[in-house]
Amino acid sequence: MVWVVVFVVIALGGLAMVICFGISLWRKSQALLDEVGTLLERADELTGLLEQLELASDSDPVRRYVHLNDEDEAEIDVAEMGLSAERAT
Repeated sequence: MVWVVVFVVIALGGLAMVICFGISLWRKSQALLDEVGTLLERADELTGLLEQLELASDSDPVRRYVHLNDEDEAEIDVAEMGLSAERAT
């Protein structure tokens, strides 16, 4: 008879642990769903902000500087820099 009581107590303790684990898991899943909802709202806000951006019609950026490689030691003359002869001196 003592063994029956011991097994019943162990079974009730296990059932209580399963119930506590289920409640904890349910709360965590609700928190996760709330965070996913917040993430979707932020994604909508980001989409709205990106739609407000205006892109330049010319997709090729204007080059303002001449970049030389280390191997290329050619001198840049005044005309390549876009200066007149008077302004260069």
